[in-house]
Amino acid sequence: MKITPSFVCLLMLALAPAMAQDLPEGFYDVDYVEGLDYPVGLTFDDNGRMYIWEKKGVVRVADAEGNLYDEPLIDISEEVSNWKDHGLMGFTLDNDFLANGYFYLLYALDLHHYAYFGTPAYHPDTTVTWAPTIGRVVRYRADPTTAYLRVLEGSRKVLLGEALADGIPLLYEFHGLGSLAMAADGTLLVSSGDATGNGGIDIGGDEFGTMASEAIAAGVISPDQDLGSYRAQYLGNLNGKILRIDAETGEGLRSNPYYEAEAPRSAASRTWALGLRNPYRIHIRPNTGSHYPEDGNPGAIYIGDVGNGAWEELNIATQPGQNFGWPIMEGLGAHWPYFTAEPPPNQLRPNPLYGNGCDEEFFDFKDLYVNPRQGGHTVPPNPCNDQVPVEDYMVGTMPALLWSNAKWNPPTRAQVPVFDEQGFYTGANLGTAASGLEGAEVFDGFSSLAGAFYEHEHFPEQYRGKYFMVDFSGWIKVADFDEQQRLLHVEPFHGNARDIIHLAANPADGKLYYIGLDGKVHQISFGGNPPPVADIGAEQFFGAAPLTVDFDASASYDTNLPLVAYHWDFGDGQTAEGVNVSHTFTGSGSYTVKLTVADSLGAEDADEAVVSLDNTPPQVRISSFEDGWRYPLDQGTTLLPLIADVADAEHSAEELTYQWRTFLHHNDHFHPDPVDFNPRSFALISPLGCQEELYWYRTELTVADPGGLSTTVVQRIYPYCGEPFVAWAALEGAPEGAGVALHWETTAEDSMAYYLVERSPDPYQFEPIGQVAATGAGRYDFFDDGPRKGTNNYRVRAVTANGAYRFSNTLKVGFPRPLPVKVFPNPVRSSFTVSVEEVAGEELALELIDMLGKVVQRQVWPVSPGAAFEKEVLPGQLPNGVYHYRIWDGANEHLGTLVLAR
Repeated sequence: MKITPSFVCLLMLALAPAMAQDLPEGFYDVDYVEGLDYPVGLTFDDNGRMYIWEKKGVVRVADAEGNLYDEPLIDISEEVSNWKDHGLMGFTLDNDFLANGYFYLLYALDLHHYAYFGTPAYHPDTTVTWAPTIGRVVRYRADPTTAYLRVLEGSRKVLLGEALADGIPLLYEFHGLGSLAMAADGTLLVSSGDATGNGGIDIGGDEFGTMASEAIAAGVISPDQDLGSYRAQYLGNLNGKILRIDAETGEGLRSNPYYEAEAPRSAASRTWALGLRNPYRIHIRPNTGSHYPEDGNPGAIYIGDVGNGAWEELNIATQPGQNFGWPIMEGLGAHWPYFTAEPPPNQLRPNPLYGNGCDEEFFDFKDLYVNPRQGGHTVPPNPCNDQVPVEDYMVGTMPALLWSNAKWNPPTRAQVPVFDEQGFYTGANLGTAASGLEGAEVFDGFSSLAGAFYEHEHFPEQYRGKYFMVDFSGWIKVADFDEQQRLLHVEPFHGNARDIIHLAANPADGKLYYIGLDGKVHQISFGGNPPPVADIGAEQFFGAAPLTVDFDASASYDTNLPLVAYHWDFGDGQTAEGVNVSHTFTGSGSYTVKLTVADSLGAEDADEAVVSLDNTPPQVRISSFEDGWRYPLDQGTTLLPLIADVADAEHSAEELTYQWRTFLHHNDHFHPDPVDFNPRSFALISPLGCQEELYWYRTELTVADPGGLSTTVVQRIYPYCGEPFVAWAALEGAPEGAGVALHWETTAEDSMAYYLVERSPDPYQFEPIGQVAATGAGRYDFFDDGPRKGTNNYRVRAVTANGAYRFSNTLKVGFPRPLPVKVFPNPVRSSFTVSVEEVAGEELALELIDMLGKVVQRQVWPVSPGAAFEKEVLPGQLPNGVYHYRIWDGANEHLGTLVLAR
């Protein structure tokens, strides 16, 4: 069943046409499970029960008929940092789940929960976002007395990520966590991305948005791991890897290729394969591998590695220690931005010639990597002496299959690796004699997401044992691999699995199921009678009572049979039959109208809509920015206020509900942020765009009233790629009489329209308080006649005629006057001192506030008016990081920033 909004006003074109069937004859795709909150994956137990994990940190269970149980298996949303591409990303059942109840979770750790859970400073509704954190793997046990439908209290065991230094570093908004999978030998496989962006050649530091410095200060990484994308090549780090750990202890296995007996929990000990960019989804081929962990053979691991813009890769790990080349390689060739740039040193590989006429203390990563070659690879030389070979180099592994990125690497082509006449690897296009796959389909895509092998009997014989591989662009292909994991054939299967992100097979019914960004579980079946699709249409769903509505069911359809019945239930005790019906609603209130359609064999589907009488939908306008504005790229991550003017003729503001959604669009796909239910919020805008790849942001606001009517408005902002349009001096200001006088000066302006003055009580909640027309280079003045008592944060947004904007500096102004306060030292090592020159009241208060605005420490001291005050403060068990502090002295307030770096 699908729920159709009763009223939606979209100020944009639809992103894509409605779902259409695009499958081989006899197959059909239907909506199977709805009512989910951003699901990212699904799996099944042997009885056919479906386990769906939601990004926010909840695992839902559906029975064999697709009905969701009311209670989740587990809810760890308080512990999960759910922002951008981070959240609960991986989940798997133990191979013996129906006997032992074990299951495993891979998620981004919320630092507030990590630091404060179990203390008075903990707030369950607080989540730290936009800060470096770690990925954690945890094992739980389902309670057998609940038929394994509830988690067993006290069964939690952290396998990886007990402390910040022990987890998978997450230093960027994307390319973080991937999948969990259990091999036939009972070991646990974990995939992880390189934790960087793609705004440039990231070889360390913060230049491209990677929060490396903050991560070092917080203890998430050590300085030697500040390598940018080269973390994928570094055995001292867990990024860009396939990890193999003991499902009981979390330690690396002795049969792992880089196991260190003295440090079984080290990154090297846990690494199985490396050199991966973003292996978001992995799948172990059935009936491969050993049943004994000591054999070091977990099976053939099929890895969907999302490309940087040129090539999407399907990599297959068949033996320990394989290196898939990122960032030195992408596809079958050198990744030139990194290949031509000087790589950082690998501090785990000292050069034995250092100090003997050699100034290279360590080998760099290119020194330690070589591509395979027919007849034997070339041994790389020591850069200090061509006669001394590198002892610890790695030989790369080529992708098993790759296809061009549809946006950035035309023309459309898919390739397999072959050797050229010189014995070097090159790509042979599918469909050519050189590939050995003549007649095969040629295709491209956006993001490689692995897939699933089909080992069941519901589909025809030709599909059994085949690999159903997935790309986020919306296709599913069927690939035939032999026992040596060599591609024999590939053909199309599904061409319109829109925004697909995960695929799995149900062992009980033999059907395929997938999840897309529409939040539904889809079922792909063969044979039988697919159900129809019901669709309610009407020109009007609200108005004054009595109200006559003309309903239209003509958009309902069936893919293989005629529809023979259209039954309407109007929610007021009245019913009707037919494609087009009219009904008059008489009493005030809202009515749920249900349409049920049936085909000639009795298969049914239903649709619902709300008709609301004596009610109108909310009037909504996003007022804090204009559609089409252009954000700056040279000011780091900025905060975009999300504020709207909302009015409802029948309901008070308190009765309305809000849903803000922000989407980062990247090439032909997008990354959604979690829903924000606050009436006012803000979006974090990263300085992405104007390189080879396309970025922009889309913000949606849906406001609903209690009667079931809602309005959705959509606005977009894009990167500004032009020349600077304003040159100005720093914003200045000070209390003056009953307000705060602000002024700024510009020395150059180009196409300037106006200046927007914004104010906030903290670094986040900026709101416009006034507008000043641009008059040309010179001095501008603004008077704030309504400042709050205490610290006010001001900034000016310069806006051009075409919507490009940039911010001034942020200015803090105390009102009516700032406290003569000193807080030192800063950064803080063990303690800091609060010093006040002359206190005004009889009590002085200090609050430390984390980056989400939650008070994490508060102290109050009695003082004597007119006296000086000085006090040493211990930060206690607070983790390293950036905090705000607020000091009150009577009506006076002082706000500042403090860095803990112990």
